[in-house]
Amino acid sequence: MLHTVDNIKESTAASWQWLLRVRSASPGQPNFVFFPHAGATPLSIGRMAAVLPGTAGVVVAVLPRGGNLDHGTPPTRATDAAQCIARSLANMPRNESRRLVLVGNSYGALLAYETAWCLVDVAHDVERLIVSGFRSPALPLADIPLHRLPSAQLYAELAARFGVPLDAGAELAEPALRADLQACDTYRHRHGKRLPVPLDVLHLTDDSSVSVAELQAWQSVSCYPVRLTPCASGHFPWAGNPELAARALLGLTTNQGACH
Repeated sequence: MLHTVDNIKESTAASWQWLLRVRSASPGQPNFVFFPHAGATPLSIGRMAAVLPGTAGVVVAVLPRGGNLDHGTPPTRATDAAQCIARSLANMPRNESRRLVLVGNSYGALLAYETAWCLVDVAHDVERLIVSGFRSPALPLADIPLHRLPSAQLYAELAARFGVPLDAGAELAEPALRADLQACDTYRHRHGKRLPVPLDVLHLTDDSSVSVAELQAWQSVSCYPVRLTPCASGHFPWAGNPELAARALLGLTTNQGACH
């Protein structure tokens, strides 16, 4: 059975701290673990979950957002959040943790990368890391810190860079958004080795916020040859072009890798 946004919102499926399981994978099928963009909630993967085959596992990282959540306030360090998410993934039931494919977009790409390192450090298998909408984490920071901008300027900047509407609503609840942006703004790459996990980069061809050269620079952090797979989408492919994004993920996990 495929899941819609409403299915996710009303889901009674088992969840772990820092993770929400939308559905389990059938035997031998990949478990996609999604890491959403800055400020997003688990609802951001609703359309992706609906178009992926029902045999594929779907799990989404859930960052604390305050309010009635009982695991704290939004983390402002990507490495701290990654450690918590990795711990939850490592503690999943054995049949739920096979064929892990970490998928991150925008800030989620950075978080997925750091989570992959945490899992490697505890010898937990990761089949593949797939990222999009984010420059290589090894590149030096070049922009002014977004999380420090006044609200009006912040939302105008996000609209200009990423096409985020000013009335983006719940997914851009400001405290959560600023916490995630602060995690990006203050991140420093500390790994002296390359990640021993196959890594693929989706090149979102309608996304002007990151250059091809910045995407190609992911090669500097991976032990494996990094593939750039074109995908005709803007900065938010899971909502904007979920069919194409899902096709890309499935192609990469079956060594086909094409999205047009």
